[in-house]
Amino acid sequence: MYTPTAGVIAAAFELGEPVGDLVFVRRGDTDTWRLETSSGRYFVKGYWPTTGGQFTPGRLLDQLAVAMPFEERALAAGVDLAQPVSPREPELGWVTRIHDRLFRVYRWVEGRTVRPDDDVTEWLGQTMALVHQLHPLEEAGLPDWWRTALRPRSDWQEWFTEARRRGEPWSDAAWERLPRIVELTARIEQLCEVAPDRVLTHGDFKSHNILLTATGPVLIDWDSVRADSAALEAGRIAQMLGRKTLDAYVAAGGDITWTGDDLYLGVARANLHRIYDRVHVLLDHIPAPRWMTNRETTTHELLDALAHLG
Repeated sequence: MYTPTAGVIAAAFELGEPVGDLVFVRRGDTDTWRLETSSGRYFVKGYWPTTGGQFTPGRLLDQLAVAMPFEERALAAGVDLAQPVSPREPELGWVTRIHDRLFRVYRWVEGRTVRPDDDVTEWLGQTMALVHQLHPLEEAGLPDWWRTALRPRSDWQEWFTEARRRGEPWSDAAWERLPRIVELTARIEQLCEVAPDRVLTHGDFKSHNILLTATGPVLIDWDSVRADSAALEAGRIAQMLGRKTLDAYVAAGGDITWTGDDLYLGVARANLHRIYDRVHVLLDHIPAPRWMTNRETTTHELLDALAHLG
C-alpha cells in the first residue's frame, strides 16, 4: 500500500518545505502521521483504499461527501474542532487522491486525549447540544444502521445452537441472555419507527476523540457523521461519560423528554450490535475486521457485551 513522503504531502496541501520525515502516529481505520514544515505542524490522515462508506451505502467518498459539509458547518458554528487544510487538487472537499489513497490534513492540535479522571462533561454536553442543532432531519424514526443486529429469535437460536455444537466457551452465556436479546430487539424495532428527533451528528463522541488543549477540549475525527436520534445519542454518551453530560446537554437546549424509559436504549443497541458482530466472527461467518485483535480478546468482548446487555 502506498505511503507518501513528507514532500509529497507538503506539496499536495501547499504546506511549505518539510522539516524532517513524516512521523507515524497510529494505525486504525486510517493511517495517521505528524508533519512539520516551514509553515507549522500538521496532522496527516491516509485512508485505506478498501474502506467503504461507514454509514452510507457505497464508497468511502460517499461517506465523506456527507461528513465534510457537516464538519464545515460545525466549524462555522464555533464548535471546537481541528482546522482542516484544503489540498491543491481536491478529489472532494478537503480530501485529495495520491496514487490509490485518499489523504487529508489538519493543523496540528497540541494536546492529549481525555483520561478517566478528566471532567469534560459540561463542555461535552454543551457541544453535543450545539452539534445536534446544526442539521435536523425531517424524517421520523431511526436510520438503518440501528437495525443491523435486529434479527428474529430463530436466527439467534440457530447461531447459538451452532456455538454449542462447536463447544464455544460463550455459548451458555449466550443462551441465558437470549430472552433479553429478544425483548430488547422488540423495543428497539418499535422505537425505530417513532423516534421524532432525527439529526445529523458527529457520531463518535467518545473520549479518544476529545483532545485536551491549553485552551480547552477539541472534538476531532468527523469521519463518522451520521443520522441518529439526538436524545438517544445524548443518553448513550451520558451513560459512558457521566450523568453531568446529560445535565449540561439539557441546560444547553437539548430535549430528552420524549424518550421516557427508553433514554438509554442506545446503549443496549450498541451492546446488541457488539454481540452480533462477534458472534459472526467467532463462528467464522465473516472475517474479523482489522480492529478485532485475536480470538481470545473477541470472546472476552462478547462475554462482556452479553453481561452488560441491560
